[in-house]
Amino acid sequence: MVAELKGLYDDLNFDGLRVSRPSKFVFFCGGSIPLQQYEPAKNLRDYLCRVKPIRLGYDLVLAEKAVQLYRDTDYRDLISFEEDIARIASVVIVIAESAGSLAELGAFSANETICTVLRVVIQQEHETAESFVRYGPVERVKNLNRSYLGVYPWRVRRTGNLVISTVKPHLREIKNFIGQHVSAIPVSTTYTQISKFSLFYFVYWVIHLCLAVEVKHLCSYVKLIIPDATDEEISNKIYCMKIAGWLERIAYSGKDYVYTKHDVDPFDYSFKPTVSDRDSVRRKIAVTMALRQAEALPKHVRSVAAAARVSV
Repeated sequence: MVAELKGLYDDLNFDGLRVSRPSKFVFFCGGSIPLQQYEPAKNLRDYLCRVKPIRLGYDLVLAEKAVQLYRDTDYRDLISFEEDIARIASVVIVIAESAGSLAELGAFSANETICTVLRVVIQQEHETAESFVRYGPVERVKNLNRSYLGVYPWRVRRTGNLVISTVKPHLREIKNFIGQHVSAIPVSTTYTQISKFSLFYFVYWVIHLCLAVEVKHLCSYVKLIIPDATDEEISNKIYCMKIAGWLERIAYSGKDYVYTKHDVDPFDYSFKPTVSDRDSVRRKIAVTMALRQAEALPKHVRSVAAAARVSV
């Protein structure tokens, strides 16, 4: 047990604490992307990801990657997994253009957790047609905030392939729509805004203080400050933050370690009025030293973790 970590946590004033994302990312959903690099664009999402890659200055996390990793998690179902991704994503973008992506739009727009960060790019024909899509999920998004819905008149062929000439006149606007919504999300927020999913940030915080940490030890450190957290919950948060590009996992000599990929402390510290030692830098150093004494990291793991922080 590391008393210094518990002491620092207990002295935090959560009403005044601000929390920052290590980095912004977009959870990007929509039509499928073929594996063959030289195929014509199948759909708008394929065009933006593979043919004319969209560059926002932020990471794009493709839904396919998340679903692949989901199989290794302890989540009860895929929706619970996607809810957690949405909690830490800057925005969830759905390009509603296929039967699957329209069904995804319906599920996301009805989900209280996901709908607040949901932004939709949709074909004009779906926005104007007398259909369930228009009066169901599209109307829900509009009612939440009209600016969350981007409508564009691109078309697809009978074969299902994208008509690229119908996209090009609107490509800049589509990219601006996505980029502006991501940019509008603040990097930091008050603790009260994220308190319901604060476990993400406390897991990240402990790993950041450790530089790198064996997963087994990480669970014990987190449960020292949040006794109700379970190993399964902590493991699931690790998976989500790995997808987000915040963490990485390394296996070495019979053990699994995790480390942060950003040299960013998620907390802008605020202490309770009764706390006498309010020097956050000195206190963090004391915690870091105690954690490193509690677990002697292999030189290789330490080098990999340190290099990852420098390279970002």
